[in-house]
Amino acid sequence: MGWIMKQTWEDILFCHWEAAPERLRGFIPAELELDLFEGKAWLTILSFRVSHQRFRFLPEIPFLNRYLELNVRTYVKYGDTAGVYFFSLDANHLPSIIGARMTALPYMLARISFFKRDREFIFNSKRLFGNGEYSLRYRVSGGPGGRLKPGTLGNWLLERYCLFTMWEPLLLKGNISHESWEISKAQIKLATNLVTPFGVDEDPQLVHYCPHKTAFIFPLKRVRR
Repeated sequence: MGWIMKQTWEDILFCHWEAAPERLRGFIPAELELDLFEGKAWLTILSFRVSHQRFRFLPEIPFLNRYLELNVRTYVKYGDTAGVYFFSLDANHLPSIIGARMTALPYMLARISFFKRDREFIFNSKRLFGNGEYSLRYRVSGGPGGRLKPGTLGNWLLERYCLFTMWEPLLLKGNISHESWEISKAQIKLATNLVTPFGVDEDPQLVHYCPHKTAFIFPLKRVRR
């Protein structure tokens, strides 16, 4: 089966934290193996804008084609397949949240704002139900982004093209297709309580920025053992 949804992601900021494997292990399904880079686990928060969203064979639908999103994820393996596992996905778009939760993805409704002020970007998010706040200011530095070299931590973190999720008792896998990441540097000022359950420091060890990326999303399928 081919892709079912096309999206453009804009102003994508990745904030990466090193985390203790034993701390993250308890947050992922037993069916998955925590993926490590040189013996270390990693936690990432992504903030971005979704635009030009449409389903295959259908045009874009006004009011359903753009929203803001915030993801918290870690890195996992199932057999020889490396992917990501989402702890949470916050968005300010109720129709997308309802649709995604029907496919077992842990989306949550949040009040999210995004502004560009001169060269500064401001992204704020607060969940409408439950605890979860994120406040971010950042500036992008340098010229056009470059690709990350194979074997580096950045390449290991970003070049992943599938996700895993649980729909009890099933483990599901979904593929995503897009061109390789071209990354710029950014300086950030960050306040968040989204990482505290995982026992990591407040300041991320690594930050990546990408201005836009077009992605093709494939349907979730049961992982066969």
